[in-house]
Amino acid sequence: MTRIEEISDPPSVAQLIDRFGRQRMPFILDSAQSNDGLGDWSFFGCKPFHVLGGSASLEDLRGAMGSYALENVTSIPFMGGAVGFLSYDYGRRIERVPTIAEDDRSIPDMHFGFYDGIAALDHQSGRLHLVALGIRSDPDDVIDELRDIVFTDRTALDSGFEFGDWSWNLSEEAFTAAVESIRGYIASGDVYQVNLSRRAQCQFEGDPVALYQLLRTGNPAPYGAYLNIGDLQLISTSPEQFLRKRGRSLETRPIKGTRPRGKDPREDAAFAHALKLSEKDRAELLMIVDLERNDLGRVASYGSVRVSDLYHLEHYAKVMHQTARVHGELAEGNDVFDCIRALFPGGSITGAPKIRAMEIIEELEPTRRGVYCGSMGYIGFDGDAEFNIAIRSMHIKDSRLDYQVGSGIVWDSVPEAEYAETVDKARAIHETIEQACQRSS
Repeated sequence: MTRIEEISDPPSVAQLIDRFGRQRMPFILDSAQSNDGLGDWSFFGCKPFHVLGGSASLEDLRGAMGSYALENVTSIPFMGGAVGFLSYDYGRRIERVPTIAEDDRSIPDMHFGFYDGIAALDHQSGRLHLVALGIRSDPDDVIDELRDIVFTDRTALDSGFEFGDWSWNLSEEAFTAAVESIRGYIASGDVYQVNLSRRAQCQFEGDPVALYQLLRTGNPAPYGAYLNIGDLQLISTSPEQFLRKRGRSLETRPIKGTRPRGKDPREDAAFAHALKLSEKDRAELLMIVDLERNDLGRVASYGSVRVSDLYHLEHYAKVMHQTARVHGELAEGNDVFDCIRALFPGGSITGAPKIRAMEIIEELEPTRRGVYCGSMGYIGFDGDAEFNIAIRSMHIKDSRLDYQVGSGIVWDSVPEAEYAETVDKARAIHETIEQACQRSS
């Protein structure tokens, strides 16, 4: 019963975000920047016909999605399915981690909406595909509804913003002290690397869709996302892939090593050269690549796991990153849910060994991470999936906005330099927010 309608001259991405973003329980999976084969498609949808959240689990999601299994014979990678998130704290359902950090935001461990009508934008061709699977209602009716959303201007909300004073859950002094604590754990042989983060929070009044538009423009990335589940809005402009599954092909792309972009090409090249030569950053990435190889090997066919593009540099508006690609072929008897359990949460935002790193994070970070360092994305009814790692992400809940930035700590880490890395990562967000305040004043 699947029906697909192609639109060769669609509205702009900004218009699609605005029109879908103001519907009931919308999702936007947005590739504002295509980078090295990432971000060729963007997806839009709203009005899920089923929702799983709160205390639900991946097993519940697997069971619920089994009723709607379909085969995708098109070139569109996502035709419909479950869209949502796993919070970083879902990891404590997979691994045994103590509960120490304060849960002051009450972010659900997971939330997924089921969508059988979506819009898929092919950035290579510029064509928009309206897809209806005929699950919740007649596919012709769903196509008509999608077409109405795509082509009907909505009354824009007040796009002004009000931000209160920012507060951090870890000061510079506290963060550098935590870095020294991690170095102590490394010296004693407990762990090799830990990703330590700190959170900024403020009072917020304004339109979250408009805020996302500004952030994606100021800091474009291949794994941007906007989700509104009612009392919680999530924004991400992430450059990092957690998992891509296409048929039996699996891929994850960890990031380790960051430098700011230069003021001019000469300074930019100098920063890139320094990152390439950094023994600390190269060792940090290599440790995480080994961790990801082991995680992927738990669900991949024997001998299929391989690494490519090791120490590759990806350039973004405000920063550059060092990355690698880890590939594998899914073993018989495993599915996408097994893959998520094997890899989650991502090694680049925990550390190595993963479980011990998670224990140390729980000890040193005073508040739970929520969706930060979790994953946002989709699982298709065909069993394929793609998720980001939700870095450069925000929660908006109860008139409070927060975001978090982190740094990978190893024995060679200099506490002041690691703190400076969090400042570099925060700069893109703060500069865009400051611009938003200036425009709304």
